[in-house]
Amino acid sequence: MVIKNLYKYDRGRQIFRLLPTETGKLLIEERDRNIKEAFFNCLDIHTGKEIFSDLQFDEKYWIGIESIYKDVILFHRFERPDLPNHKGIIAYDIKSQTVLWENPNSFLYAGDDKIVFMTFESGIKGLVAVDYLSGELIEDGRTIMGIIPEKEEHGSYIYSKRIPLTELDKVAGETSGKIFSDYLIKGDINFAHRDKFSFYNFHHITENGKLDNLFFAIDESGTILLKETLNKGLDKLEPESFFIKDDLLFLLFGSSGLGVYQII
Repeated sequence: MVIKNLYKYDRGRQIFRLLPTETGKLLIEERDRNIKEAFFNCLDIHTGKEIFSDLQFDEKYWIGIESIYKDVILFHRFERPDLPNHKGIIAYDIKSQTVLWENPNSFLYAGDDKIVFMTFESGIKGLVAVDYLSGELIEDGRTIMGIIPEKEEHGSYIYSKRIPLTELDKVAGETSGKIFSDYLIKGDINFAHRDKFSFYNFHHITENGKLDNLFFAIDESGTILLKETLNKGLDKLEPESFFIKDDLLFLLFGSSGLGVYQII
């Protein structure tokens, strides 16, 4: 059993969201708060090969990813920059790398090759649906009511859970627990388990009083399969820095770096 390093990614901008698709792609939303611009990138999830990079629209900052449906990215706008409400969708096709259509209404869900929106014409709520590729309106109300939302596949993800240091031995066991005896740990530990692998992310207090954010992957015998320093010289605790989807491990390095590994 090994953990294979597939690729590293770092554009020097803050990674805001990572979105694996069901078709083997990885969408990366980055934001530069200094110039107030958002950038969207797409990679082959297994190789890191670039599919498109630094995608932007007429609105440079107040835009984000609402959903992904069959390799069509649904980018949302905001009702107003000072309000969090999403309104308006830009449908962008990954394959052709073109905008397919736009719709000014509020996204509800996708399913049956349709996108369903909520309208607020004259203060009255209503539903409209469009074909996901053409953006053409579906006129039949019975068809709209019969559209079944596509279920999101959450079972393929593993996220860490926080455990207090006092419970480390319960999850790590005596053998693995000895690995951490060399570290002065501050705060809780983020822990996850998959098959015969255990994953740990914690903050170690260094000699100068700063914090290093460390990650370990350990097998059932206590052998360290992967050790990474995700961030150095921190003044405060950082949120969890890893998750797993299927057989892929995603590590965040600082605010702008990403490492993708395969669990074999």
